[in-house]
Amino acid sequence: MATETAVNTMSIPTGRILEERWEKLRTHRRVVSRVKFQVEWEEGAQRQKANGVTVDISKSGCLAVVGAGLPLRKRVRLINPTSGRTAEAHVVWRDHEAWDVGLELIKPDPSFWGVKF
Repeated sequence: MATETAVNTMSIPTGRILEERWEKLRTHRRVVSRVKFQVEWEEGAQRQKANGVTVDISKSGCLAVVGAGLPLRKRVRLINPTSGRTAEAHVVWRDHEAWDVGLELIKPDPSFWGVKF
């Protein structure tokens, strides 16, 4: 008795094709830029604070490395120490290592980062 095996192959996009797909899904164009900032959040009755640095930024948020394990969907305050400006944001993505986070500005402000888009 012979056994037949069906093989279903699908092409997985790579390189520029994959980048173009992500660009279509994102709200705003991203710019690779390192901007140092601080992040504050409430944990119970305690105010917590940590330093962070962006990996890339957009008008609506950033991908960053933060020196604390921020909970997913947590509302935080970002502080740009260069300008002294603050912005409210949500943690919208978190790597399994918990240091890499995606932050979405609640009120997108392209000037918050101090970088031209």
